[in-house]
Amino acid sequence: MVENFSELSGYEASKKLMAQRYNLGGKSVFTVSLPLHLVGAHLPIPNPEEPFDGNRRVNVTHARKFGEYWRNSERCVTPPLLFDTTWPLSGDFDPKFEAGGVEFGTLSLPHNSSTVLEILDGQHRILGWHMIAQTMTREYKDAAERLSTAKSAGEEESAKLWQDKMKVVKTELARLENEYVTLQVVEGLTLAEHKQVFADIANNAKGITKSVTVGFDQRSILNQTTMDTIDSVRLLQGHTDLEVDRVSGSNDNILSARNVSDIVKHALVGIDGRMTKQRESVWKPSAIQDVVDQFFYVLTNSFPQLQEVAEDELHPADLREKSLLASPTVLRCLAGAFHDVAVEEDLGSSPHVVPKNRKKVELLFQKLAPTMGLPISDEWFDTGFFPDKTSRAPSSRAQDLKGLTSLIASWAS
Repeated sequence: MVENFSELSGYEASKKLMAQRYNLGGKSVFTVSLPLHLVGAHLPIPNPEEPFDGNRRVNVTHARKFGEYWRNSERCVTPPLLFDTTWPLSGDFDPKFEAGGVEFGTLSLPHNSSTVLEILDGQHRILGWHMIAQTMTREYKDAAERLSTAKSAGEEESAKLWQDKMKVVKTELARLENEYVTLQVVEGLTLAEHKQVFADIANNAKGITKSVTVGFDQRSILNQTTMDTIDSVRLLQGHTDLEVDRVSGSNDNILSARNVSDIVKHALVGIDGRMTKQRESVWKPSAIQDVVDQFFYVLTNSFPQLQEVAEDELHPADLREKSLLASPTVLRCLAGAFHDVAVEEDLGSSPHVVPKNRKKVELLFQKLAPTMGLPISDEWFDTGFFPDKTSRAPSSRAQDLKGLTSLIASWAS
């Protein structure tokens, strides 16, 4: 039997894809779907050391985190990738039928499409998928080698572990073949037009705030605790802005969801602690919530002005005019000090509040209450953490947050 070598796709100059074509802004736009395992082969891969002409430098950490997010979330959904090209794609488009101004057919995309397409939006996602694919391939190869070594040494238990690892990674690699991303390609943009469109996208895109993320992303135990706290703590009920990250001026709220998230985090792990995956897997939600609730109880009941806000007797805007307690930075430091003095965490178990140490914090906060007025007192200014005597908040630089928190914690002792 003679093989028909002319049908071997690897020798063809292009690849055929199902596509749509429509007009936008006087240009033809093509929409196609590409399996993720072809991203590295058919799309331009951003180089962190050499930005594409007309694009900003790609952030490797951001790209890596996206790749890890995709790997760890089977429900990951992403927007289309946007490209432009000077290649005459219309000449390689074979329309089959048209409906409502949209043509449906097949597009012959050149095999060297990675050099033909220019990225307008999505370079971090492209690099992230490329990097995670390489990582998983290396993991599979390494597991296969270790499996072979374990079998040769007669280490059955070790061999079983590496065999299971291969199965897991193979399943993850299969996702790259079975999941698709949409590509939108604008035909006929010059380099100058590409730069302008890229700038327009960057200038007109409205980034999602951290406060909105806290409310929407409930995979994080920190976000879950934050939202539960906002719903249950009287001081925060109806006084937390869920949209913006920074409250100021006449805003009816005392804090933003982002501010509350920071405060919750500091009460649980300290001013510079991290909510690690290990902690998230071991800590019980009920124990976490108890620590946070106790902090807000001590805070609200120690400072009369916060009680007034909680009871709607004092407007947050008025508090901002007269007290340091309206400063999220001050509240973050108080939460960090509460953690340092009153919260203990045994290895492998949830955090808990030590009653006698909580009492120390209560006494300290009650003594601090008369000193929180504005303008700041000489005692607060002399700590060195306030830029000047007219400051309404201390410096929020990491080293200053840590320094002021440690100082407040030392006062409790």
